[in-house]
Amino acid sequence: SQFINEQLALMAGLKEEQMGLGHAFEMNPDIENGFLYELAQAQLSREIFPKAPLKYMPPTKYMTGNIFKGHVQNALFNMITILTSQRIHLLGMLTEAIHTPFMSDRALSIENAKYIFNNMKSIEDEISFKKGGIIENRAKDVLIDATNLLKKIHKLGMFQTIEKGIFAGIKRSSTGGKGLDGVIRKGKDYYNPFSEKLKEELEVK
Repeated sequence: SQFINEQLALMAGLKEEQMGLGHAFEMNPDIENGFLYELAQAQLSREIFPKAPLKYMPPTKYMTGNIFKGHVQNALFNMITILTSQRIHLLGMLTEAIHTPFMSDRALSIENAKYIFNNMKSIEDEISFKKGGIIENRAKDVLIDATNLLKKIHKLGMFQTIEKGIFAGIKRSSTGGKGLDGVIRKGKDYYNPFSEKLKEELEVK
C-alpha cells in the first residue's frame, strides 16, 4: 500500500518530503524474533522512501488489556521508531483495549517515548545489519511479496482488489458504502476552472 500511496501522492503534487506514508508495528508479540521482523519492515520502508517522513503506528491488534505487557510492547515500538528514523510517531497507549486513554495514560506514553528517544538518540548511526541475517532476509521476503501483490493488483484493477479484500482482508463493495449516493459521473461538458491552475502551481503533469 505504501507504493500505491506514494503514486497517489505524486499525482496530487506532493513532494516526497511531505508524504507521511503509513505502516504499523502489528505482529503477534508471541512470534519468535518478532522484534527483528518488525525492525526489518520498518528499515525496509525507510530505505525505499528515504525522503518521506513516514508515519509509524503503534500496536493495537494484539494489545490484550495487560497494561504491563502493553507498556513493554510500546517500548519495543518506540525503539524501532528511533532505530529506523520514523518521523511521524503515533504514541501507543498502555490501556489500549481497555478504555479511552486518560491524561495519565498519555503522560506515561510520552515519558516512555522520550526516555527511549533520549537514550538511543544516535543508535542508528552506530549499527549495521548482518548480511544474510534474519533482518535482511525478512526485508527481501517482504519486498518480493509486495512486488507480487502489486502485479496482482495491476491485473485485477484497484476496485476489484478492494472488493476481494486483498488489502488487510477488508472487503468493500464498489456499489456500496455511505458515500455512494453523493458520487456523480462527470458530464461531457464538465469544467473545473481551478484544475489547470492547481496542476501548474503544484507542477503536476
